[in-house]
Amino acid sequence: MKYYSILLSAILLTVSSVVFSQDVGGKTLVSQSRSTTANIGNCDITIKYHSPSVNGRKIFGGIVPFDFVVEGVEYPWRAGSNQRTTIEFSRQVEIEGQKLDSGTYGFLVLVSEKEWTLIFSSGKSWGAFNYDKANDVLRVPVKVQRAPFQEWLSYEFANPGTETVDVLLRWEQTSVSFQVKTNALDNVLADLQKKEDKGTADYQELFIRTLEKDAGNKVEAMEYLEQSFAKLPAIENEYLRDAYSFNYKVLKSEMLLAEGKKKEADKMMKEALANASGFNIYYYALNTYAEKGDKEGAFKILKKQVKAQPDNFQNHFAFGEYYLKEGNQEKATEHFKKAYDMTVEQESNWANYARYLYLQNKLVLERR
Repeated sequence: MKYYSILLSAILLTVSSVVFSQDVGGKTLVSQSRSTTANIGNCDITIKYHSPSVNGRKIFGGIVPFDFVVEGVEYPWRAGSNQRTTIEFSRQVEIEGQKLDSGTYGFLVLVSEKEWTLIFSSGKSWGAFNYDKANDVLRVPVKVQRAPFQEWLSYEFANPGTETVDVLLRWEQTSVSFQVKTNALDNVLADLQKKEDKGTADYQELFIRTLEKDAGNKVEAMEYLEQSFAKLPAIENEYLRDAYSFNYKVLKSEMLLAEGKKKEADKMMKEALANASGFNIYYYALNTYAEKGDKEGAFKILKKQVKAQPDNFQNHFAFGEYYLKEGNQEKATEHFKKAYDMTVEQESNWANYARYLYLQNKLVLERR
């Protein structure tokens, strides 16, 4: 029995050297070291691997055998060549619906003809020879798909979304994919909360995101908003200080209104609008339209501001964007032209941008 055990070990070592070290055929066919990255919802995904070539060989069911299990011991493929493939997640994710903590994992595959088992392992040792099932963190079954021939193994990101992306492994005439999902809101909140030197902008973002996550968490949200107000004097740039002061008053007004304190809310909003100008109104008016769906409210705000500040080109930028949302190309072009003329007259740094917007929309109008 000892002889057969030694013989089996020798056979496995020989097979492994053929199966898993696919750099054969001369220097021009040496596997290339590659890395590919993606970001979804503030989560970085990085895959590092070596890409072998087909080089005329039968890959799956050939040098990468199906169901490679001997005497109950699994010998997974390292999903590449040379060093073990690794995949790193900067945040907690879900792989095909199964949770996986942030970290760097060795990535291996148990290959069958119609289904593969993807293995995320805490072991990242060289190759797959030292694979230890005890290091498995997650196993995910995926279906095998037929694909156009591809000479070199590759990992690609496909179907990107705000919080999801598919990882696609392709080689020879085979492909498999798995979805990675993360929680963007949780990631943003985590980043903001752990930031040590928070400023007004950070606290206002925390206010918004806290309510986005839980509309009932008003106490904590208001604490963030008041902290943003306390940080205002530290902002040296007067323009930025005014902008964040405007944001504070608008957000505070909305909270007061939600609490049923209409008089206090109206007073705060009037104060905010009375002292606002430029891009504060631009963003507030467009947000009123785009986010809240209050088209009439946005129009009233812009009309009032144009009357109160006839030489403020940002108001016409905003009106141009407003009419684009309305599908009124003629009116949009008219306001972008006004904005452009004002920036030229005022020798503003925004002149080139205003000129671009005007000419772009003028061209669209003329070609209708």
